[in-house]
Order: sequence, then structure tokens, then C-alpha cells
Amino acid sequence: MSTLSDVQALYVSVRNTWAKSQAHITSHIVVAVVIFGLCAATIPILSIAPKQISDNEWFKFAKDTGVVYVLLVVPVMLLAAYAALLRAAGGIVVAATMVVFPPSPRANRYRLLTPETLEPLALLVGKDDFNLDDLQTKSSELVLKYQSQKDGQWKSLEESISNLTKNSLTYLGDFVLFLFFWIALFKLLPPTSWVHDNERCYWSVVLVLMALAWFAWFRVSRALSVVPSLLLMSIPMLMRVDPDLKTVLEVSEEQRQRVRQKLQELLQKEREIADSRPSLLQFIKYKTGKLKKSYGGKQARQNLGRPFPRLYRKGYAFSIDENCHGQYGDGWLEDYAAYLYYRVHQRVSNLASTVWQLARYIVTGAP
Repeated sequence: MSTLSDVQALYVSVRNTWAKSQAHITSHIVVAVVIFGLCAATIPILSIAPKQISDNEWFKFAKDTGVVYVLLVVPVMLLAAYAALLRAAGGIVVAATMVVFPPSPRANRYRLLTPETLEPLALLVGKDDFNLDDLQTKSSELVLKYQSQKDGQWKSLEESISNLTKNSLTYLGDFVLFLFFWIALFKLLPPTSWVHDNERCYWSVVLVLMALAWFAWFRVSRALSVVPSLLLMSIPMLMRVDPDLKTVLEVSEEQRQRVRQKLQELLQKEREIADSRPSLLQFIKYKTGKLKKSYGGKQARQNLGRPFPRLYRKGYAFSIDENCHGQYGDGWLEDYAAYLYYRVHQRVSNLASTVWQLARYIVTGAP
């Protein structure tokens, strides 16, 4: 039994070590592929032969005294020191990068939220003329409360939020450090034959590392921009099971509906402000029928059903109008064909939307 527990403890230790080092190892592999594979830099050749080491007097002395066996742990110690230095330097670089290039907020910070989700926070605010900033402030206060309680639910929530940025922060720090090291290798250090032979690939490596650092920064900024919304979604769930807030959430149905109506108005205002800003993505959504914009209170016509929007609208009308599909007249088969086009178009559109959301999540790392 003790052997089994030892094996399990060893497995957990190895898994935790891999989880902490996975991003660092991946970033080193990517940089090696970029430098020596993509940009075709030459691999440095060590001029020290094994015979030179074995014939060295200091090596013979270390071997005779047994010190050489102790020296076997030196590479492990150096690797651990390098990893610690890399994490510390990466943290400083990431902090400096976030100060120089702060993540810009999303056009609509509250796009993931609904009135039902925000209702507990609105009730806790305790006033009728609240706004979304009041909810954000109240959410921050509850975060401090649940952190101090060290609740299991809060711990799982905190881990899920930290996982949004953990690897991206590591990649950002590593790629920026590798970029600095590559530039220093050619510009600040004394020239060597290896540096002279690989000057041809200097700029190509710089540009690729800059692109990798920008992509990591992009993922970090996207993740940080959704953290406030995720807290606003998660804190109300903790409030609903918090015994200290039970009396606050027990209100009349009339007051509940009034609060939800106020929240609906606030969220709608945020959506209108977001839609008022020029956006290429919004233009593409509108042209493909994925967006309905309003101008002066009037709904713009949706351009749905491409490449045959008229056939799509005809099939939609056939599906909802019982007088059409319930009367088997001469044009019923033609209308039914339009209906089939409408159904197929809906299924393909839903599949494309799902694939797009999945690809978007893979690229950005955030909902």
C-alpha cells in the first residue's frame, strides 16, 4: 500500500512540475524551430572534445576524490536556477509591457451578461438608480470577502480565471526575453564566427519573435478584458448560496421585475454604445446577415439567406404561416422547396457559427 501511495505521490509531483514548466518548454521548442528550422541559422559547434576533458588534470582529481559524482547534480541546479531567473525576468517584462501597452477594453464589456445573472448584485446595491459601475464595485467588495473565507467554490473559480492568462503570460515573457537576448547577441556582445555567419537571418528571427510576442500579448489582453465580466457572472452564483445574503435576495416579485427591467435598459445602452463605434467586424456581420443594427429607432433590414435571400425569406414565411403550409395548392411544392433551402441554410449557419466560436476561443484563449 505504501508503494502505491509513493507512486501516486511521484505521479502528482511530476504532473505538477510539467504543468508549471509546459509553457516554458513549449516556448523554447518554438524558438528553436524558428531560429534553426524556419530561419536556417547554424547550430553552434562546441570545440571541446571528450578526450580533452578526460585528460584534464582537474577532471582526474575530481574523479579520484569522488567529487565528479557530486557534480552530476550541477546541471540540474543550473537548470532550476535558469527556470527561476526566466520566471522572474519574464514577470518583470510582462509588467512593463502591460504598462507601456495596456490592454484596451472590449467595445462591449458586458456582452456576456444578462439581467437574471446580475440581479443578486443589483439587489445588494440597495438603490433604484444604480448603474453597472455600482455592480462592478460591489463585485470587487465580494471578491475580497470570498477570498478571505477561502471557500472551495471561490478557489475553483479563482483557478479557472487564472488559467485564462497563465500560459499566455509565460509565452509573452519568454518571447520578449528571447527577442532581447537575440538582439544583444548580435549588437552588444563581442562578434564571434557564429554571429558573423548568421547575420543573414538576424532580421527574420527578430520579425518572427516580434510576431510571437505580439500574439501572446494579444491573448493576454483579450483574457484580461473579459475577467471583470467573468467575475460579474460568477460572484452572483456564490451569492445565491451565501447564507449571509439570504435575506437580501428574498424580495417581492414586483421589485425583482423592476430590477431586471433596469438591468435590461443598462445592458441595452451598453450594446448601443458598442454598436455606435465604427467596426470592420460589425460591417462583415451585417453584410452576412449576422447583425441587426438600429438607426434612429428603426430596425435596418437584415440581409439574410445569402446567396438567395429572397428564397430564404420565402421559406421562412412558409415555415411560420399555417395558411401557407396548411393549404396544399398548386404552389405548395415550390414553397416547400424554399422551406428546405431555409432549413439547410439555418443548419449550415449554426454549424459555421459554432466552428467560428471554437476557432475564436482557440486563437484568443478567452470567451
